[in-house]
Amino acid sequence: MLDISGIPVKYLNQFAKASGVKYRGREQDQVLEELVGQGKEEDLKYLIEQFKFPASYLSILKPESNFPDISKTPELFIDKLVQERIINRSNVNTEWQPSYNPSIKLCAIKHEGSSIYIKLVEERFSSKKVGYSKSKSSYAYFTSLVLHFGTEELIELRCSMLDAKKYADFIMNLMGFASYKWIAVPKLTKEAAKTLCSHLSAGVASTHIALPTTVGSVKFNGKKGVNLKRDNTFELITAKIKELGLPTDDTMDENCFYSYTDTRTGVVIEVKFEVNIKMSYFKFTSIVPEGVVDHVLDTLVLVNNGEGLISTETDTDAPDVGLNFLRLPEIEVDVHLDVASQPDTDVLLK
Repeated sequence: MLDISGIPVKYLNQFAKASGVKYRGREQDQVLEELVGQGKEEDLKYLIEQFKFPASYLSILKPESNFPDISKTPELFIDKLVQERIINRSNVNTEWQPSYNPSIKLCAIKHEGSSIYIKLVEERFSSKKVGYSKSKSSYAYFTSLVLHFGTEELIELRCSMLDAKKYADFIMNLMGFASYKWIAVPKLTKEAAKTLCSHLSAGVASTHIALPTTVGSVKFNGKKGVNLKRDNTFELITAKIKELGLPTDDTMDENCFYSYTDTRTGVVIEVKFEVNIKMSYFKFTSIVPEGVVDHVLDTLVLVNNGEGLISTETDTDAPDVGLNFLRLPEIEVDVHLDVASQPDTDVLLK
C-alpha cells in the first residue's frame, strides 16, 4: 500500500475528483484503492515524491569556494557517504527510519539530475501539562536540504533561520569542506521583491507599510481573492495618506498569492507566500509541492542575477550571531508578522 500521508488532503481530493473518483464521505484508503484500480499508481507515486522533502523555510547558500573535489558531483558525494558508512548504496532514492537521538542523521536521500535531496532527523523534546506537573516526551524532528551541483553550486537549506547555521555546518562538514564561508542569496530589496512578484505574476493579499509617525506602521489586509495592487479602495486610502505628507512606498512586508498548475496531474496549487523586505526573507505560508519550490527557486536565482550577491554571514570561526537568510515556512494561510520583532505599533485597516 502506498504511503500518501505526506500529500495534503485537499490536493489528494482534487486529484481524485479530476480522476472521477468520489472522495466525500470516504476513507482515504478507499480513495487510494480506487485510484490505483484506475491505473493512477504512478501519478500517486509522483505526488508522494513532490511532498517528500517539505520546504518549511528556505536559506540559499552560495559557498565562496567551490564544492570539495571529493564531493564535486552528485555521484562522488554519494560514494563518499557510502565509503564513510553514513548510508548504504541501497538507501539512495529511498526513505528509512533510523533510531533517532539529538545527533543529526540522514533518513532519506534522492539523486535527481544535478541535485541531491536529503531529509534529516534528530530527537527533540516537547512538554505538556499532566495534572500539577509537566510530562516531557521526545519525538522525531525532520528537516530537508538540497545540494545543487554543476556550474551554479548552491546549498538549499529548508530549515528555520535559527537552525540554519547548525545545518550548514553539518552538511558542509559532511561534504568535506575543510573551512568555509558563504553568502546568502538574494538580498530582498524593494526592487528585488517587486521583480520577484512580477516574474511570478503574483497578486498582493496584504501589505505592511512603515510610516514616519507615532503610529509606526499600517497593515492592509485584502478580502480573500482581492489583489491590492488593483484595488480601488486601497488606492483611495493610500492617496489620503499621501495627502498627509506621508510616504506609502516604505513596504515592510507583503503577503502574495498566485496559482500554479502541476503539468503532470493537473492539480492546481494555490501558492501563498510572504516577502519580508525589512528582515530580508521569503516564506511560503501554505504547503507546496517540489514543483513550486523549484519554480520559485529558479525565480529567486534569476532575481539574484539582476541584483548581485550580498554577503550576510561569515565563516566557521565567526561567532554565531544569527543569519540573515532567506526562509520559506509553514502552513498557515493567514500569517501576520511577529509584532514582537518590530519596534513599531501596527494599525490594521480592513
